[in-house]
Amino acid sequence: MKIKQQVQELFPTPLWILDIAPADAAPFNARLKAEIETIISPRPQLQSGRNWQTPHDLHTRPGFAELAKLIEVSAKSVLEYLQLERFPLMITGCWANVNPPGSYHPTHAHPNNFLSGVYYVDIPGSGTEIVFQDPRPISIMPWSGKPTNVTANASVAQPQPGRMVIFPSWLRHHVPSNEGTTERVSISFNLMFTNYAETLAAPRWKASAGAS
Repeated sequence: MKIKQQVQELFPTPLWILDIAPADAAPFNARLKAEIETIISPRPQLQSGRNWQTPHDLHTRPGFAELAKLIEVSAKSVLEYLQLERFPLMITGCWANVNPPGSYHPTHAHPNNFLSGVYYVDIPGSGTEIVFQDPRPISIMPWSGKPTNVTANASVAQPQPGRMVIFPSWLRHHVPSNEGTTERVSISFNLMFTNYAETLAAPRWKASAGAS
């Protein structure tokens, strides 16, 4: 008896990865890093494991106008993929994270937004990946020794300077401890449908230097 098998993948969780050409990313990131340093200097003392973080208004500052434009263009391409281009998005928050060696970001999500993302400015080389958690509430996954997209309970996106990763805001994620010898510098952002953010729920989340 012959059996024909078909596999239909249900409810995928998309992840968008966009890369700037290295020749363009290097000078762009140098300018961003200088702007970030101006904001957080003089740097406050940190507790072990914590990081420096700017206010969430970088997208409104002239020094980050080129980055804001890049985010907006990237968001438009995501909406086209989702066939939602008639519903424009706006940046509701944009902030920089400077993680010294030994610091990390605990598991979290970005509520009251549709999409979130991170742009990588400087990467130390180890302990820098972003880890996304399986969003399914209940799963039994026997260990085969070779996890796949349908058996693993977490998935990793590897950063590099000039790379932007965009993901659904509800997707829980964390960043392991920076095991390198230099700082990890990234810029996070949130996106929400413009009419919703302007009329129903203006962003209320603000962070100060030293937040994790």
